[in-house]
Amino acid sequence: MHYVIVGNSVAGIEAAILLRNRDERARITVISAEHDHFFARTALMYVFCGQLSIRDTEPYDHALYERMRFTRIRDRVTRVRPGDHALDLASGATVAYDKLLLAVGSVARRLPWAGAYEGPGVHHFVTLQDLAGLDAAAKKGMSVAVIGGGLIGVECAEVLHLRGLKVHFLIREPWYFPVALDEAEAEVVAAHIRHHGVDARTNVPVDTMERRGGELVLLLPDEELVVDLVVGAIGVVPNTAFLQDGALSDGGIALSPGGAIEVGDSLQSTTARDVWAAGDCANVTWIDGSRRPEQLWYTARDQGRAAARAMLGDPTVYRRETWYNSAKFFDIEYTTAGYVPLVAGAYRTWYQQVPGTSITQRIICRGDRVVGFNCMGSRWDHEVFLRWIHERRSLGWVLEHMNEARFDEEFTPPFRVLPTATLTPLTTPGA
Repeated sequence: MHYVIVGNSVAGIEAAILLRNRDERARITVISAEHDHFFARTALMYVFCGQLSIRDTEPYDHALYERMRFTRIRDRVTRVRPGDHALDLASGATVAYDKLLLAVGSVARRLPWAGAYEGPGVHHFVTLQDLAGLDAAAKKGMSVAVIGGGLIGVECAEVLHLRGLKVHFLIREPWYFPVALDEAEAEVVAAHIRHHGVDARTNVPVDTMERRGGELVLLLPDEELVVDLVVGAIGVVPNTAFLQDGALSDGGIALSPGGAIEVGDSLQSTTARDVWAAGDCANVTWIDGSRRPEQLWYTARDQGRAAARAMLGDPTVYRRETWYNSAKFFDIEYTTAGYVPLVAGAYRTWYQQVPGTSITQRIICRGDRVVGFNCMGSRWDHEVFLRWIHERRSLGWVLEHMNEARFDEEFTPPFRVLPTATLTPLTTPGA
């Protein structure tokens, strides 16, 4: 049996390891054009800042591939031919497979302006190649516009500010990161970012960009903003452009309107025999019934393992466990767990902010049962939060036990319910 995995990602490598542990005799080939080794993409900001090297971000030793007897190919796949069970590579080579896993991840969503990429100065921050380009271009004293919120946007704003650039952080939405934060939380983050010296603006759509000599001119609603560099952080899209021309009549690979690979419960392609997908490129079913990719490190890991089990013939149904994530907004810690909706429904939200700090807690309830947490400014153990959600704990019980979930007890004051805490029905943003 020859298993071929396209993508040297957490999904791809976790799948490869599981396949080898279960099948000593199989041939396993890993194809990647980005890097020779699996690395932690979430650590790229620390590489940019000089705090880590790329080697520091690689979870496994370099002998892993030889020890596991993986064949490694440094090349780019240009075409998948499911009917022939074959891949065409940019080098002109062809690789045959018995079973194929596409773990190709995502790439930055390109800025929509005509001519944006017809000269230097426009960058992204998703791949190693993006890192290399931005690292070479960003010089102290330059001005840069980071366009788009979210976690990539705030990381870019932070690392470029630390390098000594004048950073304009332009966010189209009414507040920062509206898919995860409510208005009060977002204002805490925005105020903190501005306190560091970043020009953070909300409600700022960028209509277009012009090139005037060596300068980039952004046309905003009320001004022209002249900068040396632009970083697009308006999200990511599945890295599936090489599949776009696949003819479904010839056993091609079906894609969603957003470009993700359509898969069933076992992560197998809905149209191509012996093809699976995992990670950012897979279109999966969410708890609310919608279908879209899950763009998290741990879901990519879990999908890679699930796909490998399915490729081995195990009965497999992939379903993500309860949501959790953690991040930082500059030096504001952020922990989220469970269901944290931002639209009106049968939910109530308990919220408080510690005066004079960036410490906030937001707890979501359905009836009296706690279903989600959003906490900023201190570190929390998401596993404790998840256990409470699964145990269907009440709000009163959770508030009495919150100190049991503190992750850094020696650095933060004990949790207490403040007189200013509120418990209100969840309302639709802007209503």
